[in-house]
Amino acid sequence: PPHKNSTPINLPKRLTVFEGKGLHFEEYQAMLLHQLRKQLRRRASSLQHYSHTKHAQFMQVALSSTTASSSAQILPWRHDPSLPERILQHNDYSGAFNPTARDPSILRKFIAARELNISAWDVLPIPFYKHEWESDLATGFAIAFEFAVGELLGTLFRASVTNDDNVVTIDSSKGSSSLDPSTTIDNNEYLKSMMDKKLLARFNQSIINCEDYQIKCTIHPFQAELQHIFAVPVPGLTREVVEEKQYLKAAIYRLHNAYDENGFDENYFDMVTEFAKEVGHTKRTVIAEASVKCKEFFQVKDKNTGLVVQGMEDDREEEEVIHLVRFEVVTEETEQGERVIGSWKLIDVDDLLEGNVFH
Repeated sequence: PPHKNSTPINLPKRLTVFEGKGLHFEEYQAMLLHQLRKQLRRRASSLQHYSHTKHAQFMQVALSSTTASSSAQILPWRHDPSLPERILQHNDYSGAFNPTARDPSILRKFIAARELNISAWDVLPIPFYKHEWESDLATGFAIAFEFAVGELLGTLFRASVTNDDNVVTIDSSKGSSSLDPSTTIDNNEYLKSMMDKKLLARFNQSIINCEDYQIKCTIHPFQAELQHIFAVPVPGLTREVVEEKQYLKAAIYRLHNAYDENGFDENYFDMVTEFAKEVGHTKRTVIAEASVKCKEFFQVKDKNTGLVVQGMEDDREEEEVIHLVRFEVVTEETEQGERVIGSWKLIDVDDLLEGNVFH
């Protein structure tokens, strides 16, 4: 995401919203790159000091780390008792080109709740009280996360997976998985229905060979809290549509630029109307994330040496950690004006993909 003090990129006004496709794409791309280079040169001197400071902080953390896998992380896994810093800074990773990101969080929650057929009365803030729908949604995310991780790690390590009393255990030392030997992340349809393909690819890139490594992991979620929820501001904009029509990204740039210049003026809404003609207007994407407190034991061992290469030693007890889980759903309007809610899908865990923003 751009730095909070960054300025918007002002593209030439003569381009219409869809002149980023077809024969005009190279021209549009060249103009965009030109604007980027100009802004980057202006910011280079201030960023140099920032870079040196961050490098020093990184080295300090790296040198003081007690993690067994300091030289190589076998699995992209966060085992930490604290929330990611950006949650404390109220950054919801809502996209670099989301004009409603400047709106109050309560207004954004109202819009998202409407997409989920939740009344405005059930969104109004009450001191020291969480609405039931928020608690139910966060709890559902925690359960879905638990099942998804079990299926994911069981597939990666060919390990047995058990789920007893809301505790998922993945332990490859206790026998192999009941999955078909030919099952992988790429062809596990059940897993693909729960997790976004980019997140699966992130784990699939791990340096894992189940012949060389074994895993022991227990996850017991015991508390979940909704942190953020918002609707992608442009009706009709879904992950599937953007993946199918890459040229729409240019239109999103134009929408953002128009908002930065004059806000929600007539020109902006005209552009949204034009955009809707291309993608439709009945569907809407809602993104939500929750923090999940867990009792967790996590360990990866080298089978050949018996040494722990990532995570906790054998004599350690379960530790309390927090995972940040992020989900996405597409709703669609019926003729009666209500919303049909699709299936929630896990799109990011602990900011491995910086929210996996598509818009």
